[in-house]
Amino acid sequence: MIILDATFRDGGYYNNWNFSIELANDYLKVMEKVKVNAIEIGFRSPPKKEVGIFSKVTDFFIEDTLYIPEVNYFGVMINGAEYDLDLAKKMFRYQDESPINLVRCAVHFRKVDEMQKIMGYIKSLGYTTCLNLMQAADKSYDEMRDIAAKVEMWNCIDVLYIADSLGGMNNDTVDYAFKAVREEWEGLVGFHGHNNKGQALDNTLEAVDTGIDWVDSTIMGMGRGAGNTETEYLLTELNKRGFGEFNLDPIYELSLKYFYELKEFYKWGPSLLYFLAADYSIHPTYVQTMLKEKYNLVSILKILNTLKDLESNSFNKKLLVEAMTK
Repeated sequence: MIILDATFRDGGYYNNWNFSIELANDYLKVMEKVKVNAIEIGFRSPPKKEVGIFSKVTDFFIEDTLYIPEVNYFGVMINGAEYDLDLAKKMFRYQDESPINLVRCAVHFRKVDEMQKIMGYIKSLGYTTCLNLMQAADKSYDEMRDIAAKVEMWNCIDVLYIADSLGGMNNDTVDYAFKAVREEWEGLVGFHGHNNKGQALDNTLEAVDTGIDWVDSTIMGMGRGAGNTETEYLLTELNKRGFGEFNLDPIYELSLKYFYELKEFYKWGPSLLYFLAADYSIHPTYVQTMLKEKYNLVSILKILNTLKDLESNSFNKKLLVEAMTK
């Protein structure tokens, strides 16, 4: 089983991907010591002035600046909504010329068809490829089975991920999601959990029990909205269950040295507001944005009650303003 730590990618939703190089290199060395076998070091998005370097990680940045760990997989994520084939050709060179060997693509179910040529091209360069199917919690069994059948025919994806982007899954929905996918998908499967209902770790362990191949986590759960499965907790539990012999002390020390303070400052984690957002299938960025801007908590509750009747499973600032005025 592959454990993928995505702290510098998912965690960047809180600090705008502005991690220090000192922290990044300490983190990479610790991941190597701990024996985590996959790292996602950030997004590879088109250059933007308003975001930090770990949202636009290039080969040249890695080679010039970062410690390159000895792990099975070292990679980046692309946001499917930002990419077309021409951009993919500009952003990736052949894998044997690159310090990374893994590319993951995050995509909504309705946009999956648009990723076939892009991911086929990236696979032709020699990378291990993953496709993250976002917002899986509210999808039917048939929807997940049919998407799996479609991606199976592409013959260019190595790992098909179920991503609980809105944090609304539980053990039962984790089970049926992977049962649906496995009806048509013969490759490896992965799970990416969010913690809106405080169930990310439990859901991840449930996925492990179903025989999952890849699972995601982040240090102290740092990630969008309520955050993710905590790497420290996950590895501790996997050691107990005989899934590995992870060296835990270095990751505990890293967590307390850097990420405890970050969590105190940014205050990610489960809460009633994130729980309700997940229950209403509202994108967690609505809650995260309102908390960041210090909205009154009762006012946020009222806005969520308005958003639940709107198309709010993707974040839209205009929709937030509209909900505030109703």
